[in-house]
Amino acid sequence: MHKETVTIKKLVNGGFGLGHLPSKQVVLVQFGLPGENLIVTTQESKKNYLLAKIHQIEKNHPARIPPPCKYYGECGGCNLQHCDYDAQLTFKKDILVDLLLRQKIITTEEVDDTVNSVIGSPEPYHYRQRIRLKIKDDDKLGFNRFRSHEIIEIRQCLLAKPSINNTLEALKIHDETFDLLGLSTELELQQNPATDKVSCLFNFTRRPRPSDLKTAAKLCSEIESIDRIFFTGEDFPIVGPIVAKVDEANSFLTVHYPKIKGIQNPLELNWEAGGFCQVNLSQNKTMIETVLGFCNIGAENSVLDLYCGMGNFAIPLSTLAENVLGIEGQGSSIRCAQHNAATAQASNTTFRKLPVHKGCETLIAKGEKFDCIIIDPPRQGAPELAHQLSRLCSKRLVYISCDPATLCRDLKAITNEGFSIKTIQPLDMFPQTHHIETVVLLEK
Repeated sequence: MHKETVTIKKLVNGGFGLGHLPSKQVVLVQFGLPGENLIVTTQESKKNYLLAKIHQIEKNHPARIPPPCKYYGECGGCNLQHCDYDAQLTFKKDILVDLLLRQKIITTEEVDDTVNSVIGSPEPYHYRQRIRLKIKDDDKLGFNRFRSHEIIEIRQCLLAKPSINNTLEALKIHDETFDLLGLSTELELQQNPATDKVSCLFNFTRRPRPSDLKTAAKLCSEIESIDRIFFTGEDFPIVGPIVAKVDEANSFLTVHYPKIKGIQNPLELNWEAGGFCQVNLSQNKTMIETVLGFCNIGAENSVLDLYCGMGNFAIPLSTLAENVLGIEGQGSSIRCAQHNAATAQASNTTFRKLPVHKGCETLIAKGEKFDCIIIDPPRQGAPELAHQLSRLCSKRLVYISCDPATLCRDLKAITNEGFSIKTIQPLDMFPQTHHIETVVLLEK
């Protein structure tokens, strides 16, 4: 490892500070901020750049603050806690704009009219509705170190809901916990927003036995914050819920939104423990409202919701549209979407369990067209789907992304199919991390 002096030019995707050595070689510095003069130690040499860590800060960015988490710098979960929150939002927009310009998605002249400021999270800390912990030495719980499989033990996570941290603390001092941890590779804790109780999912190395179920029932009865325990594993279907009270014996978690801008009725969304939902549910409300505004649909319009999940967008849209079709490949999500549609009495909404690409091909073969299409793919984006989207969409396309790199790749393909970008709205779904959620409005 060599020491070098570097001036950070900008933040780039991944949260690294980018600078150049005197030799002009690119160096990416963990925890570096724009304008800082740093002495760094190089850690890894890649094909086109070096990875480095800060040895000494010679000139601070004014937004640099002491990170509040004592595990910061060891745990690999966060990488922006050293920066005040307002500056985090500014830097995230800069990262997104930098990618859009370098990929020639938009021009410099279009930035101000196209890319909005990042909408901050209502809760910069304690916003996560779930965390997944690794297990070390059969009795220690934590997260991986940055770019490593080494597990850093933690006692609490500043991003997690307080009830999750209370449950984690209670589990760590309960003897029966370790009987289950010794047979597990991971422990997932999920807060139920409707009750503030926590569901525990032990990822077991074998099918649970009666003695394991008995231990789980004891934990439920003796730790007040736990309402349900489940067992998951590669070789068996999910087992549970194990509960302390019979009336809690279901697998649903629920969020209530009393008021959503753009629709008249309150919104209730349910999903199964272990299934997917947004981890930042207060910011999810803002995202739903943003998508509704971008869709701009009326009672005569049809909507196609791809990667629809548990109906996060389809259910509120059903109150505005003539009909909504949701397609999703994950069975748990489709079950929840159908349950949510029944709860909302959304009789104009249909959900189909199909791989999205196959579902689109089937609709094209039938000659289907939709006034508005929403697409919310996983982190890998939606490669090779642009042509199908063009054939299915007659007016408006709303793309939701959690990864700016795959977003840029897909936007390039989509705009080549006759769509133009109207508005790009980043939202901070993941404060204290480099991750950026983005909602993009495109029109034919």
